[in-house]
Amino acid sequence: MELIILTIGALITSSISAVIGMGGGIILLAIMAIIIPEGYMVIALHGAIQMFSNGTRTFIFRNHLKKQLLWEFFQGAIIGLSISGVIIFAITQYYDVSSASQIKFEFLKPIIGIYIIWNLYLKGPKKKKKNKLFRIVGLIGGISSVFIGAAGPLIAPFFLKDSLHKKNIIANKAACQLISHFGKIPIFIYLFDVNYVNEYNVLIPLVISVYIGTNIGKKLLEFIPEKIFKIVFKICLTIISIRLIIGEFLLF
Repeated sequence: MELIILTIGALITSSISAVIGMGGGIILLAIMAIIIPEGYMVIALHGAIQMFSNGTRTFIFRNHLKKQLLWEFFQGAIIGLSISGVIIFAITQYYDVSSASQIKFEFLKPIIGIYIIWNLYLKGPKKKKKNKLFRIVGLIGGISSVFIGAAGPLIAPFFLKDSLHKKNIIANKAACQLISHFGKIPIFIYLFDVNYVNEYNVLIPLVISVYIGTNIGKKLLEFIPEKIFKIVFKICLTIISIRLIIGEFLLF
């Protein structure tokens, strides 16, 4: 029954992400957190599933990718992921634990929620910036992806640019998250002792579900006007931010 719930959840949430570019990953993360008891396994498995989900979106919307933006993000993500690995290794050495699976970083979620709200509503007028900004976005995404699992909402505000239309947003955000999720897999293998092969019974049905869900979402996206898409994108980002801020006080 739990696997059925996860499979259905993966299909629905991947459809959501394909339609509005975000939201699905963090919803799936919440569902998995309820069903899977070990926090580090939730992030590890979620990362593998989202790697395929974002990979599917990247392929489907490949004609809308911005190569320079992705190259800048990749450079930052490599540094961010390296920093994450060093931090985790240092903490395991400091506390003298055999595996990093005992490390929890839940306190970061409210901080991220507050940052997103500030970026959306409180920050001053946006200045023209070159794509090199995405080196910083990649750095942030690389670090947060390892510690909180779903870094999508954190990097999402940077894609709300006049130069990016709805398919550009979905394609490039998916590609950026693909880089982050792919890069953190070795960290969970070597520092958290995660054996992804042994989890095939969970990963295979969920990967199939996210592929189907992404294709469904792409068809639905065609019916959403550009202006409405960006409004919905911003509203969903706001709701997720509030959930991150008050999540520790909720029972679900």
